[in-house]
Amino acid sequence: MPLENRAAVLYGPKDIRIEEREMPVLSPDEVLIKSTDACICATEVKYWHHGMPGISFGTKVIQGHELGGVVIDAGNKVKNKNLVGKKAAVDPSLWCGVCDMCKAGASNLCRKLQFMSLPPVDGGNQQFYKVPEKNVHIVPSEVPSELIPLTEPVSIGISTISDAEHIVNTISGKNIAIVGAGSQGLILMQIAAKIREPERIFIVEPLEYRCNLARKLGAKEVINPYKDNPVEKVMDITNGVGVDVAFEVSGEINAHQTCAELAKPGGTVVIVGIPVDQEYIPIKSTTARRSGLNLTFIRRFNPKDFPEAVDMIASGRIEVDSLITHHFPLDKITPAFKMLYEYSDGMVKAIIHPHE
Repeated sequence: MPLENRAAVLYGPKDIRIEEREMPVLSPDEVLIKSTDACICATEVKYWHHGMPGISFGTKVIQGHELGGVVIDAGNKVKNKNLVGKKAAVDPSLWCGVCDMCKAGASNLCRKLQFMSLPPVDGGNQQFYKVPEKNVHIVPSEVPSELIPLTEPVSIGISTISDAEHIVNTISGKNIAIVGAGSQGLILMQIAAKIREPERIFIVEPLEYRCNLARKLGAKEVINPYKDNPVEKVMDITNGVGVDVAFEVSGEINAHQTCAELAKPGGTVVIVGIPVDQEYIPIKSTTARRSGLNLTFIRRFNPKDFPEAVDMIASGRIEVDSLITHHFPLDKITPAFKMLYEYSDGMVKAIIHPHE
């Protein structure tokens, strides 16, 4: 068993330090993961640059909640002894399983929910970490390791469609808009197209390289707000109707109001992105009230959707390869965060390899 565990520790805004940590000590129901690949999430970049909302200054944490690795050890009460040696996608949400929300099938709203990469639970930007057996999902050996961390954002996409359809019944045959074509928006676009077949999917995205990638992945209606007015464009194409559902997937301050204006009267706005300022969602009350809009928020993903996300990647039903544009060893994690924050070099998704 390895004796050292190199980790990228976030000390505060723009302050990540590579340190040697002790090897995790397993509880009886936990497994030890050798971290082969960890994706950087856009929200982690915001927290790296601005600090974590509600977290005391000086609190240290290892980020990385989009996880992939190999199981190398198991506690003595782990039920599936065949886990050892297998590739695994890791569900980073640590839910209790006994509260009212967990029992109702909404473990993403668990009363005691903890999440890897947020204090006090470290994430995958380290060489080894431990998780409960229930959070481990075996991935077929032929799946490239670098694709495995995309399971978490794919799960978010599946849960997002499901939560939206609690309001609109189905998005099949309807007009939808996705505002923000980062990796999460592009994943959501593919899931919506593959499993529901909306009438139209409008993509609104200001970065041209992301617009081009959206087109490569099948988008027909791509609107760059620096070139065209998204609301005018959508209203023109829909003959003044608007969209049934507008998904906000950027976390940018102007995107929420754009979604509200794209939605038709009685339409639905789904907030997926996490803004830097988390105190208010800037939607004008006159817009929302006069249009009688439905507004719903996505809380990460429902753990029940994780197995389907694994299958979608493993079967190739969703194409995630082209989202991965950059690779970095652990000691180059700060330049990776900086590039993502600055939207430089056409970066969409960056993979950290803790053992390189």
